[in-house]
Amino acid sequence: MFDPGSILHGYFDLGDNGKKYKFSIVLYADAEACIITTFTTSQPRSSVLNPDHGKNPKEGDPMSYVFKAGIEIGTDPNTGFPFSFKKDTSVVPDYGIYNSTIEAFNNSVSNLTVVCKLHDKEYQSLIYTLYRCKSTKKKYKEIFEEILNNIIE
Repeated sequence: MFDPGSILHGYFDLGDNGKKYKFSIVLYADAEACIITTFTTSQPRSSVLNPDHGKNPKEGDPMSYVFKAGIEIGTDPNTGFPFSFKKDTSVVPDYGIYNSTIEAFNNSVSNLTVVCKLHDKEYQSLIYTLYRCKSTKKKYKEIFEEILNNIIE
């Protein structure tokens, strides 16, 4: 369930923001059961008026990664069918990147399911974009750099 590139869906306890159904992407998992995940948002947070699929903006320093509605980004491991979001969905480094243990993560969510395993190229592009974003915290950049180096090797 907590493999890098997995998109999870569940009913999350967001503290002061209440509880709601959200998607979360597993960005990293280590041998000690620590994970880095990020929430997605369908709110217009891409930094551009008409976002493209992938890195946004297309030119210059990235500020977000957008999964365009209807574009296949992976496979539903439960059915084998292609997976795409129903709405344009963004990942931004200043919203929802969390580092926790699997146990702590599980304690903040109910009805958790894996809905997608990202295609390798999609996962790599997402990690590279977050690595390049100026607003990504240094501690995450170092981990993303390690992921990218392992992909190259």
